[in-house]
Amino acid sequence: MAHLALLFFTLTSLTSNILFSQASASSPKPKALVLPIRQDAATKLLVANIYGRTPLIPVGYVVDLNTRHVWANCESNYNSTTFSQPKCKSAQCKSAHTSYCFTNCQGARPFCHTNTCGYLLENPVSHQSTIGELAQDVIAFSSTNGKNPGPFVRIPDYLFTCAPSALVELRLPKGVQGVAGLAHAPIALQNVLTSRLGIKPIFTMCIPSTTSADGVIFFGSDGPYSFLPGIDVSKSLKYTPLTFSPFDEYYIHVKNIKINQKPVPGLNTTLLSVNDTGSAGGTTFNTLLPYTILEGSTFKAITSFFAKQLSKVPQVKPIAPFGLCYESKYFTSTLLGPGVPSIDLELEGQDAVWSIFGLNSMVEAKPGVLCLAFVNGGIEYRANINIGLYQMQDIPMKFDLGKSVLGFGGPLSGIRTHCSNFNFTAVA
Repeated sequence: MAHLALLFFTLTSLTSNILFSQASASSPKPKALVLPIRQDAATKLLVANIYGRTPLIPVGYVVDLNTRHVWANCESNYNSTTFSQPKCKSAQCKSAHTSYCFTNCQGARPFCHTNTCGYLLENPVSHQSTIGELAQDVIAFSSTNGKNPGPFVRIPDYLFTCAPSALVELRLPKGVQGVAGLAHAPIALQNVLTSRLGIKPIFTMCIPSTTSADGVIFFGSDGPYSFLPGIDVSKSLKYTPLTFSPFDEYYIHVKNIKINQKPVPGLNTTLLSVNDTGSAGGTTFNTLLPYTILEGSTFKAITSFFAKQLSKVPQVKPIAPFGLCYESKYFTSTLLGPGVPSIDLELEGQDAVWSIFGLNSMVEAKPGVLCLAFVNGGIEYRANINIGLYQMQDIPMKFDLGKSVLGFGGPLSGIRTHCSNFNFTAVA
């Protein structure tokens, strides 16, 4: 399997280079871009290889919904003829909302340059932080018609932040050299692409449910989002308002939660409210969390009521970090995963119900044992519900920042396709 993955990556790289060589400077600006994403097998973090620098090379990044910018290791093995640094008080630094200026870099780290802008950056996994240097270089993406990748689009003077090599050595996947942030911030990846290319302020994620195949992010596209065998999932999305926290995170408003079509008793409705974004209320998304983390009282209410719906099924000793587990032999297998009661998040908006079926609610914690894939976060998190990667797998999620809405679909296995079924091998 490892040899097949290497072969696929090599072919993808060769195809990308060919597409780039065919794109011309006179080509019209693309309407949409596409980026393969994958789950790292060792860490379960989302990773993307993004082409950049001159000459172009693929560079590995962790993809994070809550990081405010793109940062990369510039201290080691960074070679590019198009690298530059904006000067203090420049338009680029103003667009990044930073007033920090490196006034004297004598004896400082190798990538520090005097009279250049500083920007606070953080490794979102280890939480180590430092002041990096704002920089510019080339970045490149495949264009798309929503069905296949097209010619590469080269974007010069892309704004990002330089980080020391020590920052990427702490708990990030092997080979990764930075973080591609998608938060609601001025120099987050999607916002710079929008401002530079004039594409729509939209990005749509489809996270794979396997570590052996790529999912996809579309930038700038209202659709189609086409997956083999020719299924356009953009037509079946439901919509709910998006709210942005003071930390540039994305929030949605869960009005109520039902299990087995019955309201969950004992929920603290104040904590469900999106009015408390950033202070233990509301519902947000976190691609760094392997599973959804719930505030303590919400976790207790959901797990207790879920267990009540399965009162005739014997429980087994919970396997950390989960609180409710069963032997898998008691559940039938369906297109939507193990046959367990659905968990419905009732959201603002017409027919806006996010139904979580067994595919996204039950995880095999060890052979023969299925656990409810939610974790008790106590009072440790800013949000009441922190939707993790497992609950986002095979669910198309469209972040329309122009309209401040989230479009979402049901699990793609229910319509016999997957997020890993975008056709990267054919050229538009």
